[in-house]
Amino acid sequence: MAKITKILLIVGLLVGAIAVLLLNRKKDTEVKSEKSNELLMTTSIYNKETGKLDEAPSHTPESYFGSLTFIGNEPNSKDMAQAILCVDQVADIEKIDLYMPDMGHGTQPPVVNKHEDMPVAYKDKISDKLKEKAAANPYFGCVHISSMQLYMPGLWQVRVFYKNDTVGLFDFNIKD
Repeated sequence: MAKITKILLIVGLLVGAIAVLLLNRKKDTEVKSEKSNELLMTTSIYNKETGKLDEAPSHTPESYFGSLTFIGNEPNSKDMAQAILCVDQVADIEKIDLYMPDMGHGTQPPVVNKHEDMPVAYKDKISDKLKEKAAANPYFGCVHISSMQLYMPGLWQVRVFYKNDTVGLFDFNIKD
């Protein structure tokens, strides 16, 4: 009986050690993702007649700059996500939506709050670099996006539609 007790004790200690290692690894991953969760925008032209993005832009959308930073945990398929979006020509945004390009569908539109309507806690999430850019450029600004329902794993896009048919795209993967 003593031999079985010793074996169970050793197995229990091994399981406990593995659990501690996994928990520490998860915390390290969360810290890394908190620091590096800023996505940069790519742009394309939206063809309103076809409803598709054109490969060859008719003007230079590359002049647009945008940054999307998720707030809190990495976005997943179980929880509503929220983010801070900072872009050039913020006043010219027509709409923002969520889309799965590989699947050809989106989800319910997110809630978008202008910078002036954003709670102070969210304004504090904007990096100093972006605050400096906003101070130097009157056309640059930030919005808070909430109620982002990313309900299935795969490639997702936050799409920012401008009045001049430019579309800003932020690509990211949902793993679970």
